[in-house]
Amino acid sequence: YPELATVCRNPNTLILYPGAEATNLEEVAVMSSSPCVMIIIDGTWSQAKDIFYKNSLFRLPRQVQLKTSYSSQYVIRTQPTNTCLSTLECAAVALTIMEKNKSIQETILHPLQALCSFQLQHGAQIHHSKEHLLKNGLYDKPMPKNKRKLRRMELLVNNVKI
Repeated sequence: YPELATVCRNPNTLILYPGAEATNLEEVAVMSSSPCVMIIIDGTWSQAKDIFYKNSLFRLPRQVQLKTSYSSQYVIRTQPTNTCLSTLECAAVALTIMEKNKSIQETILHPLQALCSFQLQHGAQIHHSKEHLLKNGLYDKPMPKNKRKLRRMELLVNNVKI
């Protein structure tokens, strides 16, 4: 992908993906004076992880993450933890931070709020995060047999960042 390679090699390109090597986006925004390009991977959590780790081009841009206690407004979908955000929410928060303009987040998330409200009015139910369900004894699915998945669930219950 020559066009992607060009973008990834640009020193002003950032990739929004959490991890130990990622810098807090707010710190980058304070130090940055030139416009940035931001790559945001869209997909389920496991799809995004595969895309990130299987594409070596994504190791080239500076890795950034959101350090926020913002809770997802996408309440008709189950998130892994209380602070996990949808791709749209991540993009809205990231643009708000980089542009230093709170109205961007409000404008972008308004359709998501309307979608969730409409769905809830027509029979959808609010979904709590897996973390919330586990901590409150409300998780009604069978526990996984896979030791790695079981360990991740234990970490969620014990407030360990995974």
